[in-house]
Amino acid sequence: MYIISKLFTYIFLPPAIFIWSLIIAGILSKKFRIIFISLGIIFYLISIKPISNLLLSPLENIKTSNQKANIVVVLSGGSNPNDILKNAPNAFKRLTYGIILAKQNNIPLLFTGGGRKKPSEADNAKKDIELFEKTFNFRLKTYYENKALDTVENAKFTKELIKKENLSNKIYLVTSAYHMKRSIIIFKHFGFEIIAKPVGFIVNNKNYDFYDFLPQMGSLKNSYTAIHEYFGILSLLIRGYKINN
Repeated sequence: MYIISKLFTYIFLPPAIFIWSLIIAGILSKKFRIIFISLGIIFYLISIKPISNLLLSPLENIKTSNQKANIVVVLSGGSNPNDILKNAPNAFKRLTYGIILAKQNNIPLLFTGGGRKKPSEADNAKKDIELFEKTFNFRLKTYYENKALDTVENAKFTKELIKKENLSNKIYLVTSAYHMKRSIIIFKHFGFEIIAKPVGFIVNNKNYDFYDFLPQMGSLKNSYTAIHEYFGILSLLIRGYKINN
């Protein structure tokens, strides 16, 4: 029954159903056969774990350091004000790791993130941090930046806040592992000295089995995440950011 249920998932649910539909359309079509089959193959490849891991691995290969920083900067990553824990799963990992680093090193934490809707990402993060403080009986020195809509604005407005509060430019930068390379490029552009502290690694196992070569929505999402980051880095290069600094 386990095998049957898995095969049902990989045949009749997205993304598999769309892949098989494209390939069948290619077989039946005369005029657009190559286009349909090519799209089906591409769709299949980015929907399997070995390819998504191949795309993500270079992004998650981050150099870390044991140097000390003077402040922890945590980048937002989505939230839901209706949830008990406001930050989305990936963002919650970032925030939790940021709190751990701030506590371990007895340094302040700065959370940056606005968003298009109210309450802001920073407002939601503040509620999560206050819940941590109340539950585990500790206090952090915290700063909140609540205007940024993207990573460039994260760096820009964090720079302004750090200057206003007379804080250090030497930071622990906390974000998801796949997002770290682009974040480093941007924050260095704004003059920060960065000690990368990635969290939320996606690539975890390269001992593949049969099921890893079947299309899965999770693998498709991971491939999209990686491709989005590569396009983001390319856009920085076009805009004149130094990639290898």
